Amino acid sequence: MMQTGPSTQGATKAPLHTTFLAVARASVPSTPTLNTTIDSDELGEKINLILASMPIEVRMTTLVVAVLFNWLALFRWGRPFTRLNQIAQVRWLRMWLNSRFALFRFAIRALETVVKPVVISNNHVIEQLGSSPTPVPQNPDREPFRLPADRVVRGLSSSREIRVQAVVIGSGAGGAVVAAELAERGIDVAIVEAGRFFSSAELGRDALTNLRETYVQGGTTVALGRPPIPIPLGQTVGGTTTVNSGTCFRTPNRVLTKWEGLGLQIDRSALSAAYDKVEERISVRPVPEHLLGGSSKVIARGSEALGLNHGPLKRNIGSCQMSGMCVFGCPRDAKQSMNVTYVPKALEHGATLYEGFRAETILRKGGKAVGITARTQRGGPILTIHADVVISACGSIGGVPFLRRNGVRSRHLGRHLTIHPALKIAGFMPERIDGCQDTPQGYAIHDLFDEGIMFEGAFLPPELASIAVPFVGEKFTNVMEQFSHLASFGLLVADAPNGRVRVGLGGRPLITYWLSKEDLARLQTGLILLSKVFFAAGAQRIFLPIAGMEEQPTLDAALAALSTPIDPWRIELGAFHPLGTARMSTNRKSGVVTPELETWEIPNLFIADGGIFPSSLGVNPQLTIMAYATMAGQYIASKLGA
Repeated sequence: MMQTGPSTQGATKAPLHTTFLAVARASVPSTPTLNTTIDSDELGEKINLILASMPIEVRMTTLVVAVLFNWLALFRWGRPFTRLNQIAQVRWLRMWLNSRFALFRFAIRALETVVKPVVISNNHVIEQLGSSPTPVPQNPDREPFRLPADRVVRGLSSSREIRVQAVVIGSGAGGAVVAAELAERGIDVAIVEAGRFFSSAELGRDALTNLRETYVQGGTTVALGRPPIPIPLGQTVGGTTTVNSGTCFRTPNRVLTKWEGLGLQIDRSALSAAYDKVEERISVRPVPEHLLGGSSKVIARGSEALGLNHGPLKRNIGSCQMSGMCVFGCPRDAKQSMNVTYVPKALEHGATLYEGFRAETILRKGGKAVGITARTQRGGPILTIHADVVISACGSIGGVPFLRRNGVRSRHLGRHLTIHPALKIAGFMPERIDGCQDTPQGYAIHDLFDEGIMFEGAFLPPELASIAVPFVGEKFTNVMEQFSHLASFGLLVADAPNGRVRVGLGGRPLITYWLSKEDLARLQTGLILLSKVFFAAGAQRIFLPIAGMEEQPTLDAALAALSTPIDPWRIELGAFHPLGTARMSTNRKSGVVTPELETWEIPNLFIADGGIFPSSLGVNPQLTIMAYATMAGQYIASKLGA
């Protein structure tokens, strides 16, 4: 059992933290074969860190949920949750998890999302589970890659004004590529990035620390709607490319044909040349056999038994050592993300990176964009950058409030959001899988691709995988005890543009999204096929991401559970590819930017991120963002006379 003494120190003395500690103890109890005893002070400190990383509205909502959860137990048990014995506490937790009211289920999952990873991430728990990414020792003979100090500005002692030809806001798939294309042509470029650069030594730390530091608001960004869907976004030098799985797809021809049907003239030859250039620079290639293991082998076996089309995916990888930490940043600089490829290339050719600066205003003269002002995250002196062109590459989500605040009034800005709703199935296998010893998103099933359903690998280290285990008490601990026998695989769908980004509290993005019946049906079709694959591979049972029907012991049981339409309020989804909020169009009435990515309303203001796409891609978008940024960089360079 965890320590249950009433004495805690520091912030854990507060009644709310007592509630979190009690939820943690009841949710993840020790068993004879898995000791989850955690010091209360350590547990409280880690919970504090997670809460502090949340935006204020999410943090306050989580705290209110904790209060209600604790005191509503009075009506059922005659005393608050924190004063119940552990048997009653587990029953109260299960009542919320299994409630027919979605609000109660979402509320308790919010609390579990805070406490489960904190317990499982403890070193002695991880060691007992024996299936976590192996910490990567730093080679003393190999210096971690660092950006050239003379090309990076990390703060100002006083306000400063500079003059460049182009200023790029953001250093992800769009911003880094535009900056490099311009710099290589002799254009004077300033890159303004709100996040900071993380060395491989920093990225080799534990997953929870990296999640808290390298993601916007600690990875707690959520789209509100039917149902609420988490959308984690990277905030680093390199943007989300630093913390994604590295999967690289060209946009399917059917999607390009759809865009042409909207009137866009797609120069497929130029687009193909841009793809070629990007793929060569970031080393795009299929994952080799020796880097496949874990879940990939399970899916290959099941797919082969069913006669499905399957195989390795293409990724931007160099000297990969299968660390399994891609979504927290590569600890070996093997993933060829923007922080180790295009950003250094831009700096090598004379660009300057302003690291940790957030753009605030777009300067305008005669209606045209002529620069920006920015300051560090902590405020302080103002950086004024005068420029001939401004390129916003803040992302489909973060770019909307910034552009709206700075005069882009198009009714299309923030609308048409697509996110590629995604889910996964976990299966218990008779043999040891060691799912972390695999290449994340390294394998795929290609059947149903033309129907807008994309199957890709999905596996997380135990501390984060614990969030998706839909149990509490000994049942939860029993599942985690067998973590080394779990395989996991996921799918995403090309969705309808049913989302929107507005300006919320404090100027932050407010995301809403309504899952369509058609997209829900595609998700259900994907679950049916994936269930067949798991059982064909020998799974003893599987876990579906549907509240109330999670555990399925046989294929017949799983197919019966999936035989009727899924209640959207019961499905557990995630999303990683927000697109479409600043769509390109052939006229200003139909979109935000021209086919050359210049805004219709403000001359010399360009947008180079996932917001430009007029529909869902149905595949991971980073390669297409980079290809369009390549072409935009070439166009802007010619406009500037390079």
